[in-house]
Amino acid sequence: MLPAAWFPASWLTRWWGRGSPWLPGSVLGRWRDEATVLWVAVVLLGLPFLTNDQIGILLLGGVGLWLGLLLLEPPQGLWYPAVGYWLILTWATAFSPVKMAALSGWVKASLYLASLGVLLRGVRRRGNLLMMVYLLVALLVAVVGLRQWVFGAEALATWIDPESPLSGTTRVYSFLKNPNVLAGYLLPGVGMGLGCLLGWRTWAQRGLALTLVLVLTSCVVLTGSRGGWLALAAVYGSFGLLVGWGWWQWSPHRPLWQRVLLWVGAGLLLVAVLSLLGRSERLRLRFLSIFAGRADSSNNFRINVWAAVVAMIRDYPWLGIGPGNRAFNLIYPLYQRPNFNALGAYSVPLEVTVEAGLLGLGAFLALTGATLRRSWQNLHYFVKHPCPETFLLMGVLAGMAGTMTHGLVDTLWFRPQVQILWWFSVALVFSTYDSKSSP
Repeated sequence: MLPAAWFPASWLTRWWGRGSPWLPGSVLGRWRDEATVLWVAVVLLGLPFLTNDQIGILLLGGVGLWLGLLLLEPPQGLWYPAVGYWLILTWATAFSPVKMAALSGWVKASLYLASLGVLLRGVRRRGNLLMMVYLLVALLVAVVGLRQWVFGAEALATWIDPESPLSGTTRVYSFLKNPNVLAGYLLPGVGMGLGCLLGWRTWAQRGLALTLVLVLTSCVVLTGSRGGWLALAAVYGSFGLLVGWGWWQWSPHRPLWQRVLLWVGAGLLLVAVLSLLGRSERLRLRFLSIFAGRADSSNNFRINVWAAVVAMIRDYPWLGIGPGNRAFNLIYPLYQRPNFNALGAYSVPLEVTVEAGLLGLGAFLALTGATLRRSWQNLHYFVKHPCPETFLLMGVLAGMAGTMTHGLVDTLWFRPQVQILWWFSVALVFSTYDSKSSP
């Protein structure tokens, strides 16, 4: 990757980029803002409805757009930590015991990281508009999920042990064909909806935000995803802590109704969730199974997979086995416990470590740390300069906390419908508030 200070004077930039006579005046040069915003909007619109291959084609188009942007302007945002993570993945692929299988995973990871460059620019130009695109699509997806709960939905996979008392429970999945993926897709929207509820100014906007929060939260509960439920608690808990910290800083200047609104809304939602669990014995049993340890078949399955993955990490500690599920599927059978076949590590930290080793885990943590650092800078800015965007930032961070929590017990972060929303949230943190925070 090229340092931003050297990039404008480089040979490549002088001949093909901003110093060239043709590229700044080209179609891309004149319409790059509109092109990036349109690409991000199309991706957000298509996430729940397109297949993974179709999303991959969109991301491939984003790579071409990103390369064009790279010639027009120096890179910004997460440039260095993102490239460091990509380099570790490249080395892990080169030293993988199953190189061709790992190459497929490296291509996917490269597409995601290249799309981050386009997301950063698109969100910097029209962040609120693009967030609204995602929220409205998520609302449609959640409404379809609620309809499945009312009218029933056929299970498309073995999501619940057929021999357990929970067999026959309706787990909604909407357009995403999997209840766990649906929960992961909606979680960022719950956090953003909470931020909009306090950040938007008109009562019509607040009514829309309240609808978003209620519908998306209910749909996450009805997915029956226990990881999604833990993540939902993390969303509300982290948002409450952030808002409480902010209001503690501003308390002399905030009207009483704003200090009461969050807790009233949180209380109503808690009552609604508890009443739902109380009315449905199957949902209540599903919730209690989180704490059943190995007595629950799903818990027992994950514990055995984690043990096998730890053994894989011991044998490939520094650069792992290479990125992607194809590499995992070739190496994991050598370590798996009998009758515990798996497609992934069912934990994002373990998955990152087994794919790219301890070096990859360090690079991933550095990338996450850079995001948290920028978040902290932005929060401190807004403490000194309160505005409605403060709550939107808190909502984005709460959604990210939920995704992180979900990732501790599942690998849905590697699904495009979830990972793209993660990078979209990162772009919101870095780009929407970039001009207001220190570099």
